[in-house]
Order: sequence, then structure tokens, then C-alpha cells
Amino acid sequence: MWIQRPGAIDDRLMLLGTPKNIVYLVKGDRHMLIGGGGQWMVPELDRQFREYRIDLERVQYLLIGHSHYDHCGIVPYMLKRYPHLQVLASTEAKRIFEMEKAQSNMRKFSGQVMQDLGLLMEFEGISLEFGKINISRPLSDGDRVDLGSGLCFDVIETPGHSRCSITLHEPREKWLFPSDAMSVPIGDGDRFASTASESFMVYLDSLKKLAGLETRLCAWEHYGVMTNNDAGDIVKRVMRFTLDYKRRVEEHVARTGDAEETANWAARDWLDSTGFEFLPFHVMVHIMRTVVKNAMEEQVSQSDYIEISKARR
Repeated sequence: MWIQRPGAIDDRLMLLGTPKNIVYLVKGDRHMLIGGGGQWMVPELDRQFREYRIDLERVQYLLIGHSHYDHCGIVPYMLKRYPHLQVLASTEAKRIFEMEKAQSNMRKFSGQVMQDLGLLMEFEGISLEFGKINISRPLSDGDRVDLGSGLCFDVIETPGHSRCSITLHEPREKWLFPSDAMSVPIGDGDRFASTASESFMVYLDSLKKLAGLETRLCAWEHYGVMTNNDAGDIVKRVMRFTLDYKRRVEEHVARTGDAEETANWAARDWLDSTGFEFLPFHVMVHIMRTVVKNAMEEQVSQSDYIEISKARR
């Protein structure tokens, strides 16, 4: 099953936001929000907090899966409105958030999106402008986040989309929260939009770390949740797709003889497939230039991944 609509998934997990931008509420003895979204989500999230009668005083943690502006934009607002929240993110994300240049870029890009969408940079008297994020607890590979009531998440460092990416896995419930460390489902859920934006090799190695985990629910921060049989082999499916996507990029460069044209083609295709209006075309082209370069230069041995990626039929 593929779930994209906001609401309760079960009595301990809730999907909030919109299909394109998602934050999850996980309920143990202590509650946690997973995903830091974008500023444009704030009015809808606030409405959902009221509609679903979510007690924000019980929410102790807000976890950021990686430091891109569409995954941490609500955090400054949330900290102003709910100062008791403890923000969790990777050690590398903490380092990035402490860099003035990184803060400036996030402020610039997210501010431009708000302007393009015609949205005000404040909500109920609180500024939505991107500001400094202080990480209460930096997380590393092997750390755990214990919410009580049997919910305890393992932290897995999964770079490749972003060097600061982490994935959460709850072994008892068999829940996987990859943020953007796994390509996001599109179409009818039978296709993906690649998120291997920093390195195909590192990305695939991260997927190998996830491939052995038993998963009955996979929850992305874009386009929702897959459960049961659809989730069981999802990592292997994404691994196969990633190998195929790298090959397609290589073939486009070989056919056109033009890496820049390939980056433009890849950016248009990605944005058309996802419908993400919060990613400007020029930003996507910049990302795809790196993707094209990596596709041509990184020597990925398919034999290292092909056996793992053979999904159940």
C-alpha cells in the first residue's frame, strides 16, 4: 500500500503536511517529529496540529534527516513557537548548520521559494525566515533514539544524497525513515526520482547498509509511505533503479556528446516527474551537473550491487 494523504497510519504514527512535503509524528512515551520540511508548510501544519488535536507539549524531539532547505525550513519557526523541542540531526548536519555560508544559502533559496509561491514570510506574528538551528543532540552511526513504549530507533549514516544524511530504523516495528537517502516514489509508485545527487558510489554503499534491514513500512519525506509487500523489497528496488539511472545518464551524454545538455535534460525530467515547485530549475540544473559528472567519472562495479538488488518476485 502507498499512503500519501495526511492522517493516522496507525495509533503510533501520523503523516502530516502534504504529499510533496511530509513531516511524521511518532508516538512513544515521548513523541518525535521526523522531518524539518520547508517554511511554506507551516500554515498547513498548524492547521493539522489543531485538527488532529496534537499536543505539541508531548513532542520532545524534532529530527532532521539532512540539511537541505526543504528538510529543515520549519525548524526555526518551531523552535520559536515550541522552545522545549530538542533538535536531532547528524554530526555532519550540525557542522553545516554552524557554517554562516550554509545558513546564508538556505535563507536565500528558501526565501526565494516563499516569494515565488506568493507567501508571507511570517505566520501568526512569528517570522518564517530561515534562522540559526542549534542541534541539541548530534547523532552518529549506531546511535539510538529511545521514545519509550518499545519504540527505539537505530541511527544509520546514509550519505550519497547529502553527506549529512541519516536514516532511522525501528527494528521492532520494522519502520524505515530514509528522508532523501533513497530515491522517492513517483507515478503509480512503480517509478522513482533519483536522489543520488552527491555520489552514485557512496549512495549505493549506503543502500547496501539498508538492504539487509527487515522493513514493513518505508516513510519518505516526499510522497509518503509504502507498507507491507510494497515496502519489503523497496531498498533493493531503489538500488536497481539507481544503477539503471546512472546508465541512462551515461547513454544520454554518449548520444548528445554534451554534458550540459544532459544536465538540463535530467533537471527538466526530474522536475516534471516530481512536480516540486519549491526547487527552482536553475538549482536543479546545478545539482544535475554534479550527477552527470559523477555518472561519467565514478566507476561503479555493478557486480558489487546486482545480487543484492535482485528483488523478490
